[in-house]
Amino acid sequence: MHYQYEQIDYQVDLPINIFTHTVEQFPFHWHEATEILFVLEGELDIRVNQDDYQLKMGDVFLVNGNELHFINSRTAFGQTHVLALQFDNRYFKKMGIDVEEKRFYLNSREVEEGSMFVLDEIKYILANMMDQVLNKKNLYHLKVKKMLLDLVVILLEYFEVPTNTKKKRMKDDQRLVEILQYMNEHCIEVHFGLQDIAKEFSLNSHYLSRYFKSNVGVSLKKYLDNMRLNKSLFTLRTTDETVTEIALKFGFPDSKAYYRVFKETLRVTPMQYREQYRIELKKGTIKDYLSINSKESFVNLFKYLDRKDISDVPKIKGETKTIDVTNYLTKINRSFTKLMTFGFAPHALRKDFYDQLKQVQGEIGFEYIRFHGIFADQLMVYNEKSDGSYYFNFNHIDSLLDNLLDVHLKPFIEISFMPKDLASAENKMFWWNAFVSPPKEMERWLNLLDAFFRHLINRYGMHEVRTWYFEFWNEPEVQQFWSGSRQEFFTFYAESYRCIKAIDPEIKIGGFGTIDFSQNQNWLNDFDVFVQNEKVDLDFFSFHVYNLSRNLLPKPETMQTETDNELTGTFIQKIAKSSGIMLGDENNFSTSIDHFINKSKGLASLNKELWITEWNANSDSRDPIHDTCYMGAFITKNVIENFDKVKGMGFWTFTDIFDEFQLEQPLFHGGFGLMTYNGIKKAGYHAFLFLSKLGENLVSREENMIVTKSGEDYQILLFNYSHPNHLYSVFDYSQLSPTSRYKVFENERVKSFQLTLEGLKGEYIMKKQYVNRQQGSSYDAWVDTGAPSDMDNDTINYIKGRAEPGVKIQHISAQKNYSLETFLQPHEIQLIEIKRRY
Repeated sequence: MHYQYEQIDYQVDLPINIFTHTVEQFPFHWHEATEILFVLEGELDIRVNQDDYQLKMGDVFLVNGNELHFINSRTAFGQTHVLALQFDNRYFKKMGIDVEEKRFYLNSREVEEGSMFVLDEIKYILANMMDQVLNKKNLYHLKVKKMLLDLVVILLEYFEVPTNTKKKRMKDDQRLVEILQYMNEHCIEVHFGLQDIAKEFSLNSHYLSRYFKSNVGVSLKKYLDNMRLNKSLFTLRTTDETVTEIALKFGFPDSKAYYRVFKETLRVTPMQYREQYRIELKKGTIKDYLSINSKESFVNLFKYLDRKDISDVPKIKGETKTIDVTNYLTKINRSFTKLMTFGFAPHALRKDFYDQLKQVQGEIGFEYIRFHGIFADQLMVYNEKSDGSYYFNFNHIDSLLDNLLDVHLKPFIEISFMPKDLASAENKMFWWNAFVSPPKEMERWLNLLDAFFRHLINRYGMHEVRTWYFEFWNEPEVQQFWSGSRQEFFTFYAESYRCIKAIDPEIKIGGFGTIDFSQNQNWLNDFDVFVQNEKVDLDFFSFHVYNLSRNLLPKPETMQTETDNELTGTFIQKIAKSSGIMLGDENNFSTSIDHFINKSKGLASLNKELWITEWNANSDSRDPIHDTCYMGAFITKNVIENFDKVKGMGFWTFTDIFDEFQLEQPLFHGGFGLMTYNGIKKAGYHAFLFLSKLGENLVSREENMIVTKSGEDYQILLFNYSHPNHLYSVFDYSQLSPTSRYKVFENERVKSFQLTLEGLKGEYIMKKQYVNRQQGSSYDAWVDTGAPSDMDNDTINYIKGRAEPGVKIQHISAQKNYSLETFLQPHEIQLIEIKRRY
């Protein structure tokens, strides 16, 4: 770290340096740049020349170029987070503004009440600058320069002060600057002290002592000790050197003196400090005063980004597209309503769950449903007696399956995980203890399968069970979901396959819910060879698609098993940080599906009927944008791009009645579901509702649009998709808050669609349904009501009303063709149904 002249390294295309950092204690330093400090968390003392100031969270302070300043955290353990903006004063000379010759005084604690709006504007500019730089938004370098100019205009208008006294003070302080620089260069030399400095500057030692105390505020010896202490901190945090070695290395006479100064200054011992702040160096990169960006800081910073007003969003005029409605391309593959999912089998026994499922089926209508935990201990399927014997109980499974069949859903049963008493090891996932080990006795496992399938056939009939699907296990290539070896799983599958097929060879058995093909190509190659040698097979191949960057997905062996206590809402974020996972770009989802399909064609055992048995935008069940309008556009976009590639697409999941981990669960907590846990529809729900209304035949599939028809009726589904920014893509949600979840989206635009429908002739009723932030989004309705944590029935009913799509109806008359224009807000979806009148 540098504790003298601070060289500012500006970005190539920007005259600024902007960053957040954690303040501990920094001796006097100076730089030519003007610096604005914004306290995001904690408190600090700042000394500028001979003046002392105290700053608290939310305060803004300006340090002029070439002003000596000293910063010290007043928060326990130095945890004060500050945003710093440093800008090059020379930049403004091109505009005829000589900022170098001007001085400003900005201390938010002394700003009058009537001028607080100016501070709000400064904070807004700082937050937006950081947002632009972090995410490298389109034309960010121009936008930041514009914001910098706005900031300087504010400084000139409100905070400029006369320069005479400042110039005099800087001249008087030049000798002090030289003394401090000399001290910085020699402070770690043994026995270096007052006499050496006095001799270098031809000063009387008594005079120097008084001069220093008068101008700096502390004695020269104390300041020298603090200099040595600060220089030692990085070594203390990053090496295994002993405290004595560090003390001697940085100019202290012994470890006792080092301990004394440490306790006086930082109020902890060197070992306590090392334990608290230990860091590892990676590839020689040093995190210092100018390079620490913390997520904690960002959370407090980005709250100053105003919630964007839709009326201010730029508008894009769309191209005029001509659609021949008499055209016929192909019959629609309704893969999007073939399969739906939920998280945990026993939930299907709950009345509120059943009510939601019945509503979904009544309004949308899916064919199959998939879930975890058919043999979960909560269903009491496998039971052992005290004498070691065992028995099976299918009563709860019967009730569960009856509830699904009652709403006209066929089971897509995942054969996993292991009952506790049958598991060979304690390895498990989820709070409900999904045991992921091989069986302790294969014979008992096979007896369980035999009894289970015979029970299903006897209860529901052979013909019915043959129409069901049975998916073997869930992501067995990932360490968290299979604790045994690869070969153990292959053998486990082969034994199970033979057992089931011996009962009825027409039962559909497949797998394995693979999460990433490319990283596990060897796993699947080995399985392909294995099944051919063992004369077993797959009836269908299933895989999972989340919008994770495929090239950065972790290898299973790098993903560390977490204990129950560690499985929190940040579980995915922990894995992402340790393994390099990030969310992909706007084309990544479709690219991932294509990759699975192309690779499976090269393996005989996998080149079968294909199912996506889980898919969503993010694999994190606490992603705040899951609740927003974004999900409607995301679902619509990716279904339209991929519906014809697979047999079925099982969205994960239809409801927020979902609790793999024991976490707080406010109403809008970012869950996977299309509905909240109490049955309020989210925006994503309507994407499936609109998709379910598409016609039987495909007329046209264009960018952001699909057109279908049934007889003489036509359906047009439109979407306006915006992709999240870079910060969000690395699982950093600091730009989001419970009531503001749209800040992470780039290039938001209101989009117009101008369509000419050729071949449309006659009288029609045109009904347009739409979902945007004003109508169809329960999350936005909740925010508009004040984001209440507790709601009475009136409020719930109001939000449910706002959660329904908007509707506009008109009668139209067409002579050979018809032209229409419609506008979509960011993340909006629209369904336009044109029905013939007779």
